Amino acid sequence: MTLGLPLNLVLEVRLSHPKRGFPEVRQRLFLSKKRGESLDHVLMKLLAWLLLYDPALRIELSAEQHYKPDLVRLDERGEPLQWIDCGSTSLRKLDRIASRNRSTTIDIVKPTERELRLFKAAADHKVAHPERVRYFAFRDGFLAELGELVHSRHDLEATIGGDPETIGLTVDGTRLESPVVRL
Repeated sequence: MTLGLPLNLVLEVRLSHPKRGFPEVRQRLFLSKKRGESLDHVLMKLLAWLLLYDPALRIELSAEQHYKPDLVRLDERGEPLQWIDCGSTSLRKLDRIASRNRSTTIDIVKPTERELRLFKAAADHKVAHPERVRYFAFRDGFLAELGELVHSRHDLEATIGGDPETIGLTVDGTRLESPVVRL
């Protein structure tokens, strides 16, 4: 679709996430697909922001470390409380983040359950403090369907909830839904 070219998304987001105590959040969100970055990676950052929403959660903010998180929530001293990495993350990177940030919750977001399970199986044996790492994914094809709908400016309604948990998105009137896989 964008063939490696930059893409800027402006999303007027209306988020309902009652399990996290947010009955409705309205926010304008800006996301950029940089040269060499996949659209799937940008969409996983969006989905992570929606799924793990907190008013202090920031996209592409430096944690003043060797590695940069895709999303991060910092404490008052600038230390990461929550570090979110989307898509390709090396086990070495995850181990270094976990070792350095001992009081940080680390969230890994993958596009599919299969990728998530394979990564978690490897990470559980090679990463310091695997108990602080949480894992999330979506149904096969969900990112591709979302990618077909987003191009520049959009109204986005998102609802997170249910049992089992699902993420429901309405982009300019078109509805998508996926179970949320948590490991």
